[in-house]
Amino acid sequence: MILEEVCEPLVLGLVARERGLDASTLLDLRLESEIAGLPLVQVLLRADLIGEAEIAKAVAEQNGLRFLDLSRRKPSAAWTLVLPENVARRKVCLVFGEVSGQLVVAVADPVDPSVRSAVAARFQRPVQYVVSPRYQILECIDEIYGQARARGARLADGVPMSEAVTRVTDTGLNMVEQLDSIIDEAVDRRASDIHIEPQEDRLRVRFRIDGRLIEARAYPLDALPAMISRIKVLATLDITEHRRGQDGRFSHRSFDQQVDLRVAVIPGALGERATLRLLSTDRSHLTLDRLGMGLQLRQSFERLIRRPHGIILITGPTGSGKSTTLYAALSVINTPDKHIITVEDPVEYRIAGVNQVQVNAEFGVTFASALRSIVRHDPDVIMVGEIRDEETAHLALEASLTGHLVFATLHTNSAVGAVTRLLDMGCESYLVASSLVGSIAQRLVRRICPNCKQRYEPNATERRLLGIPPERTGARISRGAGCARCLRSGYYDRVGVFEFVQFDEGLCELVMQKAPTEHLQKHAVAHGAITLREDAMTKVRDELTTVEEALRVTADAGLDLSA
Repeated sequence: MILEEVCEPLVLGLVARERGLDASTLLDLRLESEIAGLPLVQVLLRADLIGEAEIAKAVAEQNGLRFLDLSRRKPSAAWTLVLPENVARRKVCLVFGEVSGQLVVAVADPVDPSVRSAVAARFQRPVQYVVSPRYQILECIDEIYGQARARGARLADGVPMSEAVTRVTDTGLNMVEQLDSIIDEAVDRRASDIHIEPQEDRLRVRFRIDGRLIEARAYPLDALPAMISRIKVLATLDITEHRRGQDGRFSHRSFDQQVDLRVAVIPGALGERATLRLLSTDRSHLTLDRLGMGLQLRQSFERLIRRPHGIILITGPTGSGKSTTLYAALSVINTPDKHIITVEDPVEYRIAGVNQVQVNAEFGVTFASALRSIVRHDPDVIMVGEIRDEETAHLALEASLTGHLVFATLHTNSAVGAVTRLLDMGCESYLVASSLVGSIAQRLVRRICPNCKQRYEPNATERRLLGIPPERTGARISRGAGCARCLRSGYYDRVGVFEFVQFDEGLCELVMQKAPTEHLQKHAVAHGAITLREDAMTKVRDELTTVEEALRVTADAGLDLSA
């Protein structure tokens, strides 16, 4: 903040008067500031030597502005929503209301010229600035914009949807700001994908949040060409090509984090549509326990991925988190003494110390061709983003038999279903039996929102599904009541459920005999494998998700012999 540099002498004088700051203490604080790499004002705040409200009052007085305590006087939501949310958050300002024909705007940093220019660019009218504490402004932004979304007032350019379409038609669209605003809102709402799609009467923007699509914005249909062109420019695609699909990616700075976006553009009957997948560059959360693996499963899986050779398969439908599990597994074994190479389509996350190859069919780089080349580069571990054909499957299995540990994904419903899929692709049963050491099937279930979580006594059906005896009293599970934070859904974020099968001697013998999937499943369960349904119900008992969500997500999980 510019304010922190300008107001340092003012703040030091205030602290000296109010707290009796001596030279020795000041020296210690300056040293801490240098070591931590923080402005001195931030160090004073952290040490509770001054409060944000005190700073805001002093800055307001110094600049001849009024101080406004937002905890005592609440802003008008109707006026606040006129300013785009991404601008309000980035500049830490909000429109408070109107007084005598002047727009009242609360700011945390009145000496930053970019704040005033951002406001002036949107309002052709007199503006009266007031100073409010930073935390109060951000709390109001969270509350007002969050409540607007919760009651279904889909926000477009910061205003309620019914007003937005008329407004943008009249004034014209700045497509750079509009797309930035869409991405910022998607990040703020934890969306995994943005769908920009033309309809008969409008350009619709939808977000996928916790696996469910919700409509977020609408624009006039004539905004489509400019929107798609802006996306193509960012993703370095051909803006003159409208007859075939194109793929690309770009990065975007949203609030305090860097976000990578994977872009797919394809022509349709009403015009081109685009899908943007949001990939956070912060991969610190890619750990097996945070994905939802229980302690016993995690320990078994970690033992498996430390083996010197063999193939481990991660299975499940699109969007079930397979790639995330692969990345988490690689992060466990990614050490300087291991040479890890991946072949992916596309490379979703970049991992330090790992050599990642991007599939590019246009130039002859396929999974199979890349895999043939990779084995000549002396790898210890190979990761194949997806096994799609017989040639890739054969190469992956053969690589696992020649001293390599191979990870790969398959689209099957169950862990043992991976065997059937490989056999259907034309792989020999002896090759599968001798190379496959483990398989995981997974899904993602929505977590109960911690903000509106409520405990209740399960009914008879829920007790039966959870294995709770009728005579047991006092059993409790949870569900979400619905609140502004979770958009009234009762769910916030997702967690994985897993089915893990290790291929022991008995199971490999059944594979050699080409036994049906039911026999493989029976053997796996008899030898301790936990099914998807069982793991999902465990998470219900742990009050992480609901019975309804567990049943919905595991409905296609194939055989569940434990039910």
